[in-house]
Parts: sequence; C-alpha cells; structure tokens
Amino acid sequence: PKSTIVITSRPSAGVQQHTQPDCHINITGFSEEHVEQYVQRYFSIMGKPDQAEVLLTALKENQLAMDLIHVPIFLLYVCILWDETELGTIGLTGTMTGLYSNLLTDLVRKYCKREGVDMSTDGLPADVADALLQLGKLALEALLRNETMIDFTEVKKANMNEELLLKLGVVSKEMSASRLHPRKQLNFSHKTMQEFLAGRYAAHAVVDQDIVELLQLTSISNALELSNLLQF
Repeated sequence: PKSTIVITSRPSAGVQQHTQPDCHINITGFSEEHVEQYVQRYFSIMGKPDQAEVLLTALKENQLAMDLIHVPIFLLYVCILWDETELGTIGLTGTMTGLYSNLLTDLVRKYCKREGVDMSTDGLPADVADALLQLGKLALEALLRNETMIDFTEVKKANMNEELLLKLGVVSKEMSASRLHPRKQLNFSHKTMQEFLAGRYAAHAVVDQDIVELLQLTSISNALELSNLLQF
C-alpha cells in the first residue's frame, strides 16, 4: 500500500538513472501472433482480407520491419500505408525514418487530392514543405522544453499556416487542461511524430548550425532523452 509506482512510455525518462527501483517491468509490445491478429483484423474491417496475408508475407521478408512493428503505433502506420498505396510501393525500409517519411508523403498526397493541389513527383509542394519545416522547428523547441504541445501564441509568432497543418493530419487543435487560463494548443498525433518532424528540421538546420548547439547536447542524459529524434 505504501509502494510508489512510476509509469513511463520511454526508457529514456530517467527512472533508472535517478532512482533505485526494487522492480523494473518492461512492456515488450506485440508478439508475432499479435501482429498477425492485428493485420488480419485491420484488413477484415477494411473489406480487404486477402491483403492481410500479402502484407504479412512482405513483412516476414524484412527483418528490420519486423522489429519495428512490434510497437503497435508503427504496425498501424504500416497497415495504413499498405492499404492506401499501390502494392510494392510502400517502401518497407525497416527504419522509423523510412516509415514516417512514407506516412508523411501519403498524408500530403491525400491533402493535395482533397484540395485540388498538384503534387510534384520531385517532392512536396513548396507551401507544405515550408509549413512542415516551421512546425519541425517548434516541435524541436518543445521537445527541448520536455513538452509535447505547442501553444497557438508560438504558432502565430512564427506566422505558420496552422489550417494547412491541421488538414494534413499531423497535428490536432486542443484546449489546454487549465480551467483558469485555457489556451489553444497544437497536439501531435503521437510523440514519435513530433520527434520525426523535429528530426527532419534538425537535419535541414545542421547544414548551417552545429548539431550539439542546436540540440543542446551538453550531457549523455540529454542525448538519451533525444535518442528517438537522433534516430530520425
């Protein structure tokens, strides 16, 4: 009854470094059986049950992809991409960067189709690319403050096209939890999406800026906290 339980979704949260827990429990994610059940149910709901076996076969031939999809959110993204792109064009690179890059391209493609915007085969439309880089900058600044939401005041200061970003689906609009001072905020679909966009911006910014200074990598603990971003 007097036990203290600390629950975190991230190994880099610092529990092991700053405390001495008596028991450490790790969530291992989906087993191969769970993966198969999830894929079969997903495509059954989508009315394409035959595609489940096709995707599962493709995944089993890519060990790196198999390692990723034990995390449920990554498996969902793989199913979405497989369902919404032509077979064989999903680009199962087996890396988080490849997966999220393909997902982002798919989101932009759907946005362009809805809005009647031409999408070049060479890259993203200029206004979309600019908006995503601006969002990536704010995503990085928020991560460095250990925050997962962006206040609309920051969005306005950056003169960002928030409506475009909302239509893309990478963020949603929410109100802060404060009842006394409620504020409009942008919330990422998942923290890994925030890290991906921040990493995307960092990769662009390091051309002119030192990465240690940009990411404030002043200690090993700082690097561990940003380990997912550094993978992107």
